[in-house]
Amino acid sequence: MDRPEPGLIKWSTNPSHDSFLHVNLLHRVVQLYEPTGIAQRGRFEYKKLAKHDDFPTLTTYDWSPTAPGLVAVGTSTGIVNLLRVDDNSNAFIELGLKISRTCQAVGFSTGGKLAVALDRVRSDHCLYIWDVSRLSSMDTKVAGFPADAKRLSDPVDKLELNASVSSLRFFEDNPNVLVAGIKNQGLRIHDLRDSSQGAVVQYQTKCCNNLAIDYADQNYFASSALDQPGVMVWDRRAISRHHVNPCYTDAVEEGLPWGGAVRLDRAVEQDTDPSAADNKSSFIRALRFCRDHAGMLAVLSRTGQLRVLSTRHEHVDADARVDGSPELLEVRKSHEMDPLYAEPNRKNDKIVSFDWITMGSPVLQPRVLVLRASGAFDVLEKPSFTSEYPFELVPWQPPHRGEADGADYEELMKFEPSQAQKIFSPFLTEQALANVPLFGPHKMSIRSLVEKALATSAAKELLIAEESRTSHDSASFDAASSIAEKLRALRLSAKGGKEDPEEGLLSQLERHEQLLVATREMTGLSSKERYAVDHVMLLRAQEGYRFDFVKNQKIVADDSWLKDAWIWVAGAEEAAMDGGMMSHPLDVGYMGVHTVWNNNLGSKPQMRLSDDASAPDDVGWERCLNAINKKLGIPKFSGTETKRPHHREMCLEICSLGRSYEAEYEEAISSTSLKKGSAWYTMVAAQTLFRGDIKGAVQVLKKASKEHPELLFVSLALQLIGKTGNVETKTALDFDERVACKTDPYLRAISAIIATSNWAVIAGQKSLPLRDRCFIAVRYFTDDALTAWLDRELSSAIEAGDVEGIVLTGITDSLVDILACYVHKFNDFQTATLLLSICAPRFIDDIRTNALRKTYRTYLHRHRAFFFRAKFDVESTLRSKHHGRPTVPPPPRQIGLRCVYCDVEFKTESLGAGPNPTPLPRSGSGIPNFMTAANGATTTTTTSTNTPPHPRAARQQQQQSNPYTDKMVTAGISCPNCKQHLPAAAATTTTTNVNVTLHLILIKRRGW
Repeated sequence: MDRPEPGLIKWSTNPSHDSFLHVNLLHRVVQLYEPTGIAQRGRFEYKKLAKHDDFPTLTTYDWSPTAPGLVAVGTSTGIVNLLRVDDNSNAFIELGLKISRTCQAVGFSTGGKLAVALDRVRSDHCLYIWDVSRLSSMDTKVAGFPADAKRLSDPVDKLELNASVSSLRFFEDNPNVLVAGIKNQGLRIHDLRDSSQGAVVQYQTKCCNNLAIDYADQNYFASSALDQPGVMVWDRRAISRHHVNPCYTDAVEEGLPWGGAVRLDRAVEQDTDPSAADNKSSFIRALRFCRDHAGMLAVLSRTGQLRVLSTRHEHVDADARVDGSPELLEVRKSHEMDPLYAEPNRKNDKIVSFDWITMGSPVLQPRVLVLRASGAFDVLEKPSFTSEYPFELVPWQPPHRGEADGADYEELMKFEPSQAQKIFSPFLTEQALANVPLFGPHKMSIRSLVEKALATSAAKELLIAEESRTSHDSASFDAASSIAEKLRALRLSAKGGKEDPEEGLLSQLERHEQLLVATREMTGLSSKERYAVDHVMLLRAQEGYRFDFVKNQKIVADDSWLKDAWIWVAGAEEAAMDGGMMSHPLDVGYMGVHTVWNNNLGSKPQMRLSDDASAPDDVGWERCLNAINKKLGIPKFSGTETKRPHHREMCLEICSLGRSYEAEYEEAISSTSLKKGSAWYTMVAAQTLFRGDIKGAVQVLKKASKEHPELLFVSLALQLIGKTGNVETKTALDFDERVACKTDPYLRAISAIIATSNWAVIAGQKSLPLRDRCFIAVRYFTDDALTAWLDRELSSAIEAGDVEGIVLTGITDSLVDILACYVHKFNDFQTATLLLSICAPRFIDDIRTNALRKTYRTYLHRHRAFFFRAKFDVESTLRSKHHGRPTVPPPPRQIGLRCVYCDVEFKTESLGAGPNPTPLPRSGSGIPNFMTAANGATTTTTTSTNTPPHPRAARQQQQQSNPYTDKMVTAGISCPNCKQHLPAAAATTTTTNVNVTLHLILIKRRGW
């Protein structure tokens, strides 16, 4: 048994008792809890009933289904303790063995028996059976065990001589039958009524651990191996090979183990962390079947992945069925209960133990109780297929039309009133059962709630049309002219009109994620507002979100982090113009601080070097960077002592790309400047201080103190430091994080410098933008400290998908890692594609860049934004030029054929029969010949030679390659994908007397 530190949990196997156990392995405490109300994700109401804190270190345990207060725990010495856990008495009974060995499993039956599985020892049995039925009638009002319970010292049966028993379970429909896993041998089913005959049946397998019985259909049980991520589900009816149906016989002959119902070779994902490979724990930590739904199996891996597999019987023809024959299963659906289990920053939320909650009604959604690595309890619900089904009926292919077409945007399809109630019944039921107490004294009646929800009047109230809903304040949204203004208006409305709600000082990453998550989870929106939220990428594309970096800053003005990324890109482009970032043989254009500092030319170093030049060494890098710095007019480095001053100069310039700090400083000290908030003045003062200009920072704060008197004392304190001439020589004072500024990160940074004079504190202040923290590290850290700091920050940015990391990576291979995580979290593949298209594939060789580009082009195509897709193709191709040649191959001139029903496009090249179809001939203008030929003219295909083939041979060749045969013409043309007969009103093109009734869509490529 694996032993995660937070412990193990188990729901009561007795459906009449709503309670669960928590076994704390670290402190050796068993606690009994009772649910008292709501049980849903993020809200689980329960109370503690009792605890037992006096037992030895355990290796296994089980909870009696007949005695709610009885728990058996096994130890490494073979001693089994029976604990009374419901009365706080710490009472226990010890069941000893003559030969000491590890107890590997214990299990209670509903008939009052206890089975103990032991490790192998020579000349002794390893499966002991005790009769504990007298303990099932314990008086709950009397503490401890009854006086006659001490007579339980001798087992009533012994099985499995010289065999190591690793797991066991009793069947509830027959408490005298159990299944045991025998190490290195397989599974054996024993009938305790006649144990002298040995096992009733045996299945050969290595999956002899984590036994779990499907109590809703007890013919099936599951097991797993220690060293494999697979799961086997068995059918106990597999006893005689002569009494099975033909389908099962065929499956066994094809490799399915005898007795198996379904084999899953990879029920959970393989470990991707190399450190996990050395972990001695098993791949699969636990298997559990749901008691309320047959065939529903949950699998927990050692990485915290919790996957639910819904199985069903494979279809067998009626004439092939055999009574009592084992039957095959198939996995119908699988669900990830915690999809973010592999996120590095969620180690405390890792699931270490779980069990199904017995709901008592199949109407309620199946849910599991999980124990997190932090020790917290949580409830996870399996997604409902039937309630989600109506949403799947929305025609997303082609995309749902909405405001852009003058129609009402809807999230649900409309049905006839008589049909709507039936179709949406699962959804209405789920809505009615949300946020209601399922346990405790206030437990609601499920039947009455469902009947009320499905009543005609109640259903109509819940199925209100989307266009009738209005948000609380849509005036500012209606007045907005751009998507950035619309998103700002919606966020401001969601906050109740408060621009900056009172909250603690968060990191830049937390603030950005909070902004994006809040936008995604907005509710109560009108149809036009929901359309804007759901189509942000499309609306940005319509406003010209491509490669005009100044324009992009305005388009994403609602997201200051994306805006700053485009500001940096604009500065990088300006610096790289006219070879500004080049010095023979090196081109450092669009590189970041980390890549420059580590002399990293990326996956295609030859593209950043002159022809036939080799990569320069450290001295060569210093020489090239010195020449570039002089060309750009970058001032000499005057910070800490370093062996690479020109690297530092370039890195400081990279941190400042796109920003005009001097202009902001002049504006701050100017007497004619407009009134600004105190946060703006502290930002300018702090950035001036970061550059070593203490007097300038004092001037800014003095000027600001006229409008914001609270900054006067900060300027006085900073002025005292200025008299020493060097911030670093000042004696450090105590700096209390708890009393520091909770709203202004720059004021907090200034306070930290005044108090501690420690630049490492400022560089580690996550509430500051990464640009400023990186500038501080480059200016004030030693070479070794800077290298370590940059590595840590880059790793954090990649793990979190922080777009601020562009200042570290530039537009290089490492940015692909950051944007991959960013897209995974927020699905903004549009921004990722545009950023990477600046340098990919010119400087970047990563298959993910091609995948992002293809995804974005498909998105525009699906929304019929053909013009914007063509603009993106043309501009990105121009951006990819290297030495005058584009590195992105231009798409070929083509004609697309699209079905009017399924909207699937077929290119002319795909209509050929072979893997290398012959292209259609084109006229001198670049248009295919059949587009210019007269009706009824014969269209021939061309070969790679200049000599055209004979007309008869050409006609035969096209007849063979054309899927639209003459027989199809007489019956009407059908789409090759959906097989629908197309209407005669559709656009028609004639090729060899075949009327292709498909829409012709001319995609403008390279000028035609």
